[in-house]
Amino acid sequence: MDNTNPEKNYLVILAGSPRGGEETWASLYRYVLGPLNADLALCTSDKWNQDISLFKRAKYKWVFKEYEDYLDYYNENFDGSWKDYFLSGKDTGLYSSGLIHFVFKDMIKNNYLNILKEYKYIVYTRFDQFYLDTHPEISNDEILIPEGEDYSGICDRHAAFPSDYAEKFLSICDYVDDINSLNNVPNFNNCEVTFMNHMKSIGFLEKIVRTKRTQFTASLKGEHTNWRTAKYRIYFYKNLMTKYPDEFIDGVANSINKSSLFKFFTREPIMTLNYYYLLSRRIVGRIKSVFK
Repeated sequence: MDNTNPEKNYLVILAGSPRGGEETWASLYRYVLGPLNADLALCTSDKWNQDISLFKRAKYKWVFKEYEDYLDYYNENFDGSWKDYFLSGKDTGLYSSGLIHFVFKDMIKNNYLNILKEYKYIVYTRFDQFYLDTHPEISNDEILIPEGEDYSGICDRHAAFPSDYAEKFLSICDYVDDINSLNNVPNFNNCEVTFMNHMKSIGFLEKIVRTKRTQFTASLKGEHTNWRTAKYRIYFYKNLMTKYPDEFIDGVANSINKSSLFKFFTREPIMTLNYYYLLSRRIVGRIKSVFK
């Protein structure tokens, strides 16, 4: 018996801290929820303001009590090698940021898997992704992950996959708690490397299809972050920033190539202007490096 949702094929899950602001979330509505006709689920803690459009838009609000120290979650739920595993990435963001993000995956797996299975496909992503073009649909048994931002592994900020994969996909805490993972930890270990090795361990690596990146990681000026602080302003927006300028440039370039400069400029004139500004800065920087 097919128990998938008869009206909606896609569930989009935003997990983590509600960063990025209303302009960022408007891009989610325009380019992801609308085209995919998707329902929205939020997974976050109770420390964040809920008087935002996302909470009005979401069908599911999975809000848990904030941990003063997320290590407590692991102490309460795991008794294997997780602590030593995280210490292997103490200076790479794995110990500070990854440790927290993995908790969200585990909470969803343990508490809401039945809801995920009501849908055919899941888009698992972060709150701070600013979209520039229509999200691709999933076909067959693919796991769609935007290309780039891999940092020696595979970018773990955004993935779309069949709901049948959800339990394994979200089992990353079980992976880091396994002694075999610790015994095979690489010399350089971060969130992206851990995600890649987890995908490999559950047989999903060959299912991954890399799509052209048409999104970037956004932040509001002064917004708290567990890893990298945004330093690059998106001009003509009040407080919008981008954390990774190369990601922004690639996202806009791919969106232009997908249609045309004229069509993209018509849709996103401000992003087009910022693209050429950042692109010129990158070119000038490379020229300066040659003459140093």
